Amino acid sequence: MPSRHVADIRQVEGKTGRKVEEWCALLEANGVGERRDAVNFLRDGYAISHAVALAIADHCLRRSRTDEFGVESFWDEEEDRW
Repeated sequence: MPSRHVADIRQVEGKTGRKVEEWCALLEANGVGERRDAVNFLRDGYAISHAVALAIADHCLRRSRTDEFGVESFWDEEEDRW
C-alpha cells in the first residue's frame, strides 16, 4: 500500500464512523471492483473525502485481488493465456 494511504487507513473509522472492513464489504456488496468506480461510489454516495476514498478503494481492491496466501493473481483476468 502506498505510504500516503497508511495514515488515511488508520483514520478511516474516526473520519467515517465505519471500519475499513465495513467499507470493503459495502463495495463488494454493490459489485464495485474498479478503483475509479470505488472512489466515486464512496465520495459521491457517502461524502467521504477523495483521499480517504482512495485509500479505502486501494486497500479493499488490493485485498480482493490476492489469494489466501496474500499473493496477487499471476494471470491477468482480461487476457486469455491459453
